[in-house]
Amino acid sequence: MKQNKNSLRIAFFEVQPWEKEIIERYAKELGADVFSDEVENAIDLAKNYEIISCFIYSDLSEKTLKQLPNLKMIASRSTGLDHIDLNYCEKHKITVASVPHYGENTVAEHTFALILALSRKIVEGVDLVRRGGFSPVNLTGFDLAGKTLGIVGVGSIGLYVAKIAHGFGMKILGVARHQDTKLAKKLKFEYVNLEECLKRSDIVTLHLPLTKETFHLINRQNIALMKPGALLINTSRGPVIETEAILWALEQKIIAGAGLDVLEEEENLDDPKKLFGSYLSKDDLSELVCAHLLREKPNVIITPHNAFNTKEAIERIVLTTTENIKNFLISN
Repeated sequence: MKQNKNSLRIAFFEVQPWEKEIIERYAKELGADVFSDEVENAIDLAKNYEIISCFIYSDLSEKTLKQLPNLKMIASRSTGLDHIDLNYCEKHKITVASVPHYGENTVAEHTFALILALSRKIVEGVDLVRRGGFSPVNLTGFDLAGKTLGIVGVGSIGLYVAKIAHGFGMKILGVARHQDTKLAKKLKFEYVNLEECLKRSDIVTLHLPLTKETFHLINRQNIALMKPGALLINTSRGPVIETEAILWALEQKIIAGAGLDVLEEEENLDDPKKLFGSYLSKDDLSELVCAHLLREKPNVIITPHNAFNTKEAIERIVLTTTENIKNFLISN
C-alpha cells in the first residue's frame, strides 16, 4: 500500500484495461494504488484508504459507505453522482468530487454517431456488405436537414449537441428547468416543455443527470406523444427512460428506432446468469429482460456506455480527478 506525503492513502477502483495506462501514470504522481474491482466488491481493500476514486458502477450506498470507516473523500470519475449516497457523505463529512466538464463534445459527437447510424441505416449496410451483398435496396434513410431535434436537458452537453445540429441544418427545441433566453437566441433554438418537445420532434435526445425527478422521465404514458416515426436517443443515464416503454413504443410503431448508449440494469446485461439471479427484484428482472429484447431489434442501436470513451476525454477525466484529489490534499 502506497503512502503519499500527506499520509492519506489513495486508491483508484474500477480501472478498466483501456484506461489503466493513463490512470497508473497519474496514480504514481499521487502515490495511489490501482484496482480493477468495484468498491463494494473489494471492501477489505477499500477500507484501508482515506481517498477513493471510482466510476459509476461502484455502489457507494449507505451500506457500502458504513464499511469504510477511514473514508474522507470520494473522487468520482463521472459527471453524475447517482451511485453515491450524498446525504450520508454530507452527514459524515466525506468530501465528494466529480468531473463536470470532461466531454461536452465527446458525448455530443457520439450522440450524432447514433443518430446518423439510424437515419442512414449504417449498421444494416455494413452488415449486408460483410455478408457479401452490395445493394441499397431497403437501406433508404432520411436527411437530417430540415428535421426537428428535441434536446431534453440543455446543459453543457446539450448545448454542444445544438451546435452540431445547426451544422446539419436542423431546427432545434430545448427542454430545460432553467431557461436562458439570451442563450436560446444566440444558438437559435426554442424552449418548450417536455410534452411539446415529444410531439414536435423528429428526433429526441436526452442529456440529463439521473435524479428522483428525472427517473423514468420518458415513460409509457408520455412516449405515446412522440411524433410517429421519430427516433429516441439516450446518452445520459439508463433509468431516465423506462426500458419497457421503449420496447412498447417500437412494437406499437410509435417510434421508428432508438439509439441507446445507456440502459437500465446495464451492469447486468453482459452476464446471462444474472437473468436468474435471486437478488434481482421483479422490476429489475423486467428491465433486464426488456433490455435483452431491445438488443435484438434491428431498428435499435445499443452501445455499451461508450459515449465518454475517447483518448482525449479519458485524459481529461483522469486529469480533473487528480486535480480534485490534489486540491483536497492541499486543504487538509
